Amino acid sequence: MNARTFAPLRADIERELEALSTLEQEARQLLDEKTGEPTFWQVRTAGSILHDFYTGIEKIFRRIALEIDGGLPAGPDWHIQLLERMSTSIESCRPAVISRELKELLSEYLRFRHLFRYVYGFKLRWDRCEELLRDMPDVKARFEKELRLFEEFLRSLE
Repeated sequence: MNARTFAPLRADIERELEALSTLEQEARQLLDEKTGEPTFWQVRTAGSILHDFYTGIEKIFRRIALEIDGGLPAGPDWHIQLLERMSTSIESCRPAVISRELKELLSEYLRFRHLFRYVYGFKLRWDRCEELLRDMPDVKARFEKELRLFEEFLRSLE
């Protein structure tokens, strides 16, 4: 393999990590500005941030699946399969991208995103949004740390 083989993938990962950092800042701002009972708009905003957060993570997973694994899982539950695959080492292909523990944390964001897409926004619960928003900085930091280890694996192949 030549030294540029995974450069586009690494660039895409960096771009998505920057977007996740912006979402983390938005989440912090929303939590800092909330006083008392949340407004309708604060709940809607929280839902949008959480939706985008997992979508950004999934974009990275999709790129890895396409570039390294040879394709995406198929079927109606492909999103769940993709998350599971990223926490699994594939013999003669790659190590796990994320740990099983992180997969469990991310599955909460995947479930929320599914809910966000399929219910009316006025049915979102602030307490659930707030919990996920508060956990977001730690989850993002762990995701980035584990992703950096995966990038080291990519560099070792070049």
